[in-house]
Amino acid sequence: MIPYVFLLLCWLTLPLQGLEILDPEEVEYIRSRTTASVGGSVTLDCGSTMPAIFIWGFTKPGTDNNVALAYNYGQGPKLQTQSSSLGHIQVPVNTSALVIEELQREAEGMYTCQALYDTDDGARITFYFTRLDVEDD
Repeated sequence: MIPYVFLLLCWLTLPLQGLEILDPEEVEYIRSRTTASVGGSVTLDCGSTMPAIFIWGFTKPGTDNNVALAYNYGQGPKLQTQSSSLGHIQVPVNTSALVIEELQREAEGMYTCQALYDTDDGARITFYFTRLDVEDD
């Protein structure tokens, strides 16, 4: 896990060179909860506007292990292979939303989108936490 975190931080520093974060302690946290049915679909939002960079992670209930599902460092969304056990996952073009179709019971848990917005006032970081409850059909 440590090598992945290091690699992630290295990748993040490349597009952030020249991006000024005015107050790194001003991070916004937004929490939500949604419910979906096994076999159905759900869309998890990562803000109302497209961030410059985003990373989607998943934490299974009862664990503290956050697994990367998808990311976009400005080169288009990329999905991670471990996301397949949750259902059919996609990030629609020009969005930061995570769409899960053919939802599996294992998809229940906490989804985190870490979003970096490049604004006229500098960088703004927002964490979107979405608790997904999965019901039997």
